[in-house]
Amino acid sequence: MHKTNNRPRLTLPGCMVMAVALVLASCSSGARAPGPETSVTVATRHTSIGTVLTDRAGHTLYAFTLDTPHKSNCPVGACTALWPPLEASGRPHFGKGISPTLIGKIRRPGGHYQVTYGGHPLYTYTVDSAPGQTHGEALEQFGGIWYAVSPIGHLIKSR
Repeated sequence: MHKTNNRPRLTLPGCMVMAVALVLASCSSGARAPGPETSVTVATRHTSIGTVLTDRAGHTLYAFTLDTPHKSNCPVGACTALWPPLEASGRPHFGKGISPTLIGKIRRPGGHYQVTYGGHPLYTYTVDSAPGQTHGEALEQFGGIWYAVSPIGHLIKSR
């Protein structure tokens, strides 16, 4: 944001990110359902950037560099519209190649629980419309950088 005459003003890139987030949030065809699922599975999949964590549908799971092991810094609104948190109301399940000791949960605003892996709160990216896509890798948005997460709990920094 820039300040002019003591009033905040969004820059063009900031407006574009917010506009894309709002459009994606309103589209029902490609968007995943918001809110916690009863049973969430964290799995792995080989992609063009290596083996990454995925949700049960095969969509890449990402971490946000501004997050801490106990807190998501992708608040509700435009951020979660573009980067939906992987939320679960029950205990997360895990597929082959996943370490059960690395899976956890944190409480989000509103009381839902977000799945973590290796201390990283996990998110999908709404632009990834098919399993195995990694369009969110190394994107700088909402003040931080988004990276896919490896099966050993490290960020995959491909770029």
